[in-house]
Amino acid sequence: MKKLILLLAIPLLMSGCYDYNQLNDLAIISGIAIDYENDEFKVTFEIISTKKEGETSGSNSTYYVTSTGNNIVEAFTTSANKMDKVPYFEHVEIVVFSKDVAESHIEDCIDYLIRTERLRNEFYASIAEDSAEDLLSATTKKHPIVSSYLVELLEFNNETYNSAYYVQFTKTVNSMLSDGEDAMLPVFKVDDDDNIELSGLGVFKDYELTHIFNTEEASVVNLLNNFNVESIHFNMTCDNDKNIVIAVYDGDVKVEPKNGLINVSATLSARISENNCDYDLKKTETYLELEQEFTHIIESKMDEVLQELQRVESNALNIGRSYYNEYRIPDFYSWTKQNIKYDINLKINKKGLTFEVN
Repeated sequence: MKKLILLLAIPLLMSGCYDYNQLNDLAIISGIAIDYENDEFKVTFEIISTKKEGETSGSNSTYYVTSTGNNIVEAFTTSANKMDKVPYFEHVEIVVFSKDVAESHIEDCIDYLIRTERLRNEFYASIAEDSAEDLLSATTKKHPIVSSYLVELLEFNNETYNSAYYVQFTKTVNSMLSDGEDAMLPVFKVDDDDNIELSGLGVFKDYELTHIFNTEEASVVNLLNNFNVESIHFNMTCDNDKNIVIAVYDGDVKVEPKNGLINVSATLSARISENNCDYDLKKTETYLELEQEFTHIIESKMDEVLQELQRVESNALNIGRSYYNEYRIPDFYSWTKQNIKYDINLKINKKGLTFEVN
């Protein structure tokens, strides 16, 4: 609600001559969904309701306008023409592409979004596992303004589990336009109980979505990318079928082509976040053993991610650009045919979970 009040107040602050009647003439668009169905683009706007209390019998915070068109420009224009208010795009928080659009039609969308003067490029972009319209219109009491909720999910996950990729649209465009680089976008879904959740991370090759990593794999992608490494968890099962879990809270990872190999070097700091096993955490040798075991686990998880990126030839980690910088050979996919070598230096903090209750 605070965000809604702030959102509605911004136009007032921008001009002293705004009054309620002028504000009520605006259709304040907070989110945009783009689908591709039946050989047509479908565009849906999530619009903040500016009705005064008591003006309508409903209590919805938002309403939706949807239109189709043979091209993205026509779909946007038709949606705008359906409104009885002036479309106001200055506060768009997020644009959601359906999976179909991300796989085959995103170039047209990107071209329009960066050319139109209606939008500021300070919004975020994402992918819906299924229909983008269904995702953006999945309003509940928990998330009455879906566009704001999606951004909040990215912010929260970015500060906790680190499986989200939380960058503004300009970064996405730069990655798509730069040789040896490819974009990544977070993926959302609506579950059977109408809850919205972050479900993965999509990676591109040029303008095509090539693969979606699940959230566990996405955190490893972010670790390899040195993207806000604060709490990335790795799990090991004990002989008694219980688990011990470490959380990597600091790290420096380098993925570099060298001597015909892809070298992955990392210095990682971790703490034990859960221990249901029989390890004696008062002994130094226990930590040495755990560091060795978890080093193998981390290498294995990294290798799974990197081999998948090699398979789909995605430069989402900018390795192709690194290859060019090293050898000045304009073959941005040479690294996808090279073997990978790992040098992981893991240190587990000996503080925490070592006390004994008398």
